[in-house]
Amino acid sequence: MSEPSVEVFHGQTTANKIATYFAATRPPFLTASVLPVLAGLGLAWGMYGSVNVFLALLTLINIVLIHSGANVLNDYFDSRNGTDSVNTDRIFPFSGGSRFIQNGVLTEEQTFRFGFSLMMMGAVLGVAMTVITGPFILIIGLAGGLLAIFYSAPPCLACRGLGDIVIAICFGVLPVVGTVFIQQDNIVNEAIWLGAIIGCYVSAILWINSIPDIEADKKAGKKTLPVRIGVKFATYGLAAWFILGFVLLIISPLPAGSYISLLAVIPAVKAAKSSIDGNLMPAIPMTLVTHTAVCLLLAVGCAI
Repeated sequence: MSEPSVEVFHGQTTANKIATYFAATRPPFLTASVLPVLAGLGLAWGMYGSVNVFLALLTLINIVLIHSGANVLNDYFDSRNGTDSVNTDRIFPFSGGSRFIQNGVLTEEQTFRFGFSLMMMGAVLGVAMTVITGPFILIIGLAGGLLAIFYSAPPCLACRGLGDIVIAICFGVLPVVGTVFIQQDNIVNEAIWLGAIIGCYVSAILWINSIPDIEADKKAGKKTLPVRIGVKFATYGLAAWFILGFVLLIISPLPAGSYISLLAVIPAVKAAKSSIDGNLMPAIPMTLVTHTAVCLLLAVGCAI
């Protein structure tokens, strides 16, 4: 896949402007927020035997808006701190940002305004949902939104080695717990476990994508965990996230049907081996496959 260019995203027509801003949200990676919601819906169905489709759709729209806004704002702040501009080792589209700013498609100001607008739309929808579901969802939404913003905005939690934990919470624990609560007005122990398991696999995505960025992050003073431990040890980190996720699954109180997600060990092993061997190009997409497989299999396993 080629990087965005002004020749492709020229913005001379309304359709092209829409396509430009849509692509700037990095839509292929929105599965990281959509799939945990689906897993939460599977758990709600399995535990209570029903799902409110209208509330499920609102939940999906809300988290897509917040995630899209966070992606765009991440590009803005990584441009401001210089991380993306010095990243010559990037593996597009997996690392190094969307390149919309660096390649002259959008300005920093346009990027910030767009990201802020998406976050505000998500916030407004979240507030509206509290009328139906109660104030607890507002707390979850506020926590998730703030963590997503300050992941890269000053004081930049990712710069302080906390990015992996933040991502596990934002795209694991919070969406699953929130989804189940929206459906049943109840916080259940199983939802916390399910969110923690999924969080391990979404953190694995961040981890493997961060390895090509190590030198650029180091130059920009962005001290992520991979930067702190170095490339040699970071290549083993992917396997650690996978193992932690599978261990949590095995000891969790989730229904026995959830064990079907252990089938995801197949792409996980392939991804981990490629990472340890230094072959990041097969490791990165295979990590995405592992996350997708885990989430979908958990959704099915919990539902039945």
